[in-house]
Amino acid sequence: MIDTIVSRLDTFAAKTGDVLSVLPLLLVLVQFGVVLLVYIFNTGSIQMQESLQYINAMMFLGAAGYTAFKDDHVRVDLFYCKLGERGRARVNFFGTLFLLVPFLVLFWHASVPYVTDSWAIMESSVEASGLPFIYILKSTLLLFALSMSLSALADLLRHGQKLFGDKN
Repeated sequence: MIDTIVSRLDTFAAKTGDVLSVLPLLLVLVQFGVVLLVYIFNTGSIQMQESLQYINAMMFLGAAGYTAFKDDHVRVDLFYCKLGERGRARVNFFGTLFLLVPFLVLFWHASVPYVTDSWAIMESSVEASGLPFIYILKSTLLLFALSMSLSALADLLRHGQKLFGDKN
């Protein structure tokens, strides 16, 4: 049963990464468009410039869970590489439990009111011709919290099973 849950969470993370993998190309294309408008056509678009923030937020905050799933996040490796599989599972399990989970609890606690307040007033850009969707931009914080929470759950189950599961 635990293997099924972990597999489904991993599949979700992998599909999220696949969907969001087009965003770096989109970011480059939009930035190229902004540069063309400014330096070739002597005009500009505040909306295009602001859209770069939205793409960037989706790319980094949305893909955080995927990065954790692939184990491609930054790790300060002083002793981890010298540990065996069980030692690594111990570090990952207790690191997730005592560092990531409390951070995520605080992050959820702080970000939910921040995002819901923004949605309540349908917050828009401070620029007159800017994008009227700041509430969507702020919602990427919840996307981060969700993807990291699912990743933390998968890690706790995966590494907990290695540590405390059936030894047969």
